[in-house]
Amino acid sequence: MVAKIKKPEEDCVDVLNLVLEERVKFKGFYKRIALDLSARYVLYDYQKGCPSGMPPLVLRDYVDSDAEVESRKKSLIGLYNPKEGKYPYNELEKLRKKNKLLACPVCGEPGRPRTLDHCLPKTTYPEFAINLLNLVPACDWCQGEKLADYKSAAGSRSFIHPYFDDVNRPLYAINLEQPYLTPVISLEIRKDLPLELQALVTSHLEGIDFWERFKEYFESSYQSIIRIASAARSGGRITVTEAIQSSYLLAAEKGVNCWDAVLYRSILDDADVLGFLENGKLSEFP
Repeated sequence: MVAKIKKPEEDCVDVLNLVLEERVKFKGFYKRIALDLSARYVLYDYQKGCPSGMPPLVLRDYVDSDAEVESRKKSLIGLYNPKEGKYPYNELEKLRKKNKLLACPVCGEPGRPRTLDHCLPKTTYPEFAINLLNLVPACDWCQGEKLADYKSAAGSRSFIHPYFDDVNRPLYAINLEQPYLTPVISLEIRKDLPLELQALVTSHLEGIDFWERFKEYFESSYQSIIRIASAARSGGRITVTEAIQSSYLLAAEKGVNCWDAVLYRSILDDADVLGFLENGKLSEFP
């Protein structure tokens, strides 16, 4: 969207404990690590998913030999793929298939996201493989672009965290330059955001390859706006501005940073583009 969304309803530590109770294989390992895992889940929530000062657990501290480390890491990661009827199968399915989102909260692309992204990657932080607060609904593209990237050079998060960050406000705008019938566009991060948030939004959008994706989307979406303007002008009942404002309000219901909302808002904020849509020569449509 990019958007802040509600945290999972289930308590993350409770779900973790249910998972651990089912462990049969490597039961000694899980018994040793259980308390520290619970503490780490609490710390994750307290630090809002920021890796700074929260390095991955050293798994060697919970096993008897170096040879065991890799297999225990695989076991932790494997908790993310439970069989049906085992914890946390239902909890993960709920996040994937019943999240009720109308746009990806990571990028804003319209459509319900059907995959989950590990904000701190499970390959680096296997202890958070099933931490529900570390699992965010995302579109396939975002998950593929982000992969195992997660932190800045300073050690803090390089991506917006949809459960924690205050991002339910306009974050960026699209600037349109002539010719307005087929405009050249550029991206601008909002200057009214706190500087720290501006930097986070910048690194986030770069990390998910937002701009290349949005430019492709813009080409077809802007033609829809031309059609809206043409219909408003020929109908005569409402102005082009009123028509676009109405479309914006509908789009913003999905999130103020969903792609449609960003595009409509950017046009509404640009008097020159609105002037063209109100009075300029538009394409002819059948």
